[in-house]
Amino acid sequence: MRQARHNWGELQMRTRRFVFVLILAATSSLSQSFAGPTEDLMNTDRAFSAMSIAKGSNAAFLFYMADDGRIFGIGTEPPIYGKEAAAKRFAEHGNGDPAANVLSWSPEHADVSADATVGWTDGVWTFVGAPNENGVRPKASGHYLTVWKKDAEGEWKLAADMGTMNPAPK
Repeated sequence: MRQARHNWGELQMRTRRFVFVLILAATSSLSQSFAGPTEDLMNTDRAFSAMSIAKGSNAAFLFYMADDGRIFGIGTEPPIYGKEAAAKRFAEHGNGDPAANVLSWSPEHADVSADATVGWTDGVWTFVGAPNENGVRPKASGHYLTVWKKDAEGEWKLAADMGTMNPAPK
């Protein structure tokens, strides 16, 4: 009989541990679902930057841009309205060759609407250009704000993008 009590006590302890683990897993999943859309958007922005480094900023913008997306840049050129206009502008000129020009960024903040269909990211960007005649690679940096929206397939697409440029070092 004593052995049976010991087994019963062990069974109770295992049951309690099992229930505790289930509760822990459920609350962990619940907390992840609250943070999920924001982290998903941050990951999308990170992947966007990684593609810009690997394939060039032109390819990255065309891949992530919504058909009706807008690119405002840093004010050195007129805004681009729509993916078709972006493709045309990038074909004429742009920073498309990642071997020569590298545009990268890192999101620092993000927020997503309650229905998880619209969001924004902001952070810092860096541009390293092709070497000039003296072999010096020009550099620029600044901050950006990207507005995102979900497409029909539930993928984040760039709705609007704009940046500021940091002043040149003195």
